[in-house]
Amino acid sequence: MTHIKKSALATEITTFLKESNAIEGVFDDDSLDQAILAWEYLISEEELSTAVILKTHKILMLHQPLELKFKGAFRKCKVWVGGREGLDWRNVPVAINEWVKDAMTSVEVPGKDGNNIKIDHVEFEKCHPMGDGNGRLGRLLFLWQRVKAGLPIEIIYEKDRQNYYQWFH
Repeated sequence: MTHIKKSALATEITTFLKESNAIEGVFDDDSLDQAILAWEYLISEEELSTAVILKTHKILMLHQPLELKFKGAFRKCKVWVGGREGLDWRNVPVAINEWVKDAMTSVEVPGKDGNNIKIDHVEFEKCHPMGDGNGRLGRLLFLWQRVKAGLPIEIIYEKDRQNYYQWFH
């Protein structure tokens, strides 16, 4: 298993990643290792970009049962999110470019208790840009924004996922 440098912050991040996987019903050590590697790459980046998001997804999904062509690539199909049809796949690249601008602004001015970052997370998930792994990727981006904004880590526990899902209504 890959290990983030041991510290209280590292323990919180590992817990965040483990719980993020658990929300999706993913409990294996290899998936946690990939989440850690994806996080290590992502946190090393000073700014978000479409390329950073795609590379993070590719690392995160490396060993997942998903065709290679879908790892680190925007979806090219319809999706349903929470009973609603997701954004038309042809609009995803432009939407993510706009999302990145908003996300970077929220890092600079996170709002009271990081509420802007929470809103960004909801908007990312509504866009649902990937064929699979959107929840885990979106929560990694949420974590990145909070850390870069100097906010405390907000662990979303699997046992509290119904409360988390309320963010999207």
